[in-house]
Amino acid sequence: MTDDERAAFEQAVAEEQAAKAENVAASGDAAMRLRAEAAIAMQLIALLKTEREAAGVSLSEMETRTGMQKSALSRLENSAAPNPMLSTLQRYAAAIGKRLDFAIESGCDP
Repeated sequence: MTDDERAAFEQAVAEEQAAKAENVAASGDAAMRLRAEAAIAMQLIALLKTEREAAGVSLSEMETRTGMQKSALSRLENSAAPNPMLSTLQRYAAAIGKRLDFAIESGCDP
């Protein structure tokens, strides 16, 4: 490594170290938002599961009704970090005679 290359490398390392605190803070904010979004998904899935059980519909019957594998349905219902597609939730709800309704509200920071 030449002296110029070493100097450029050391400068790049110094810049990364200087930005580290800012990057850690930004990732913490993003992680908090992701945890909040996961909690909302988990609440919705728990409600759908409760509705399924109240309707007396088994996972085997849900497999038939949704076309989704029973193992995928089980993972959806029991995941600690769900990230389902909207269409998956809509299919699940329709299979138990429900429909999802969404609203857009003010109050979130971008």
